[in-house]
Amino acid sequence: MSRGQGRRLVPSYLAPGGSSAPTRNSLQALTVLIATGLTASPHHTPAQQRMLDLTAKGPLTVAESASYLRLPMGVCKILASQLVDDGHLMARAPLKGLPDGIRTPGAERPAKSLLERVRDGLLAL
Repeated sequence: MSRGQGRRLVPSYLAPGGSSAPTRNSLQALTVLIATGLTASPHHTPAQQRMLDLTAKGPLTVAESASYLRLPMGVCKILASQLVDDGHLMARAPLKGLPDGIRTPGAERPAKSLLERVRDGLLAL
């Protein structure tokens, strides 16, 4: 086996530092995580520090962070909820399923003309 493909040195259930459930039940796979700019605290686990490093480069969904961190989705929800509680991350609901009148900044639907141009370009391939 090449480096990085073997068994994890630390089991994934230890990544959240002993927590077994997220403090927020509102996090979904497509919830967008946005860094607030605060640096990691000494009490954060290495997995939380890696999540902060990833989101510092740009917003990520919970599913994307799970993929990058190579951790189960449930573990990433726990990590993200702890970081949201600490003020290190902001969580934005996915666009689908929002009640009428509530809009998430940066998650607007693209214009119909743009989608038509993309479709036409793909058909031309």
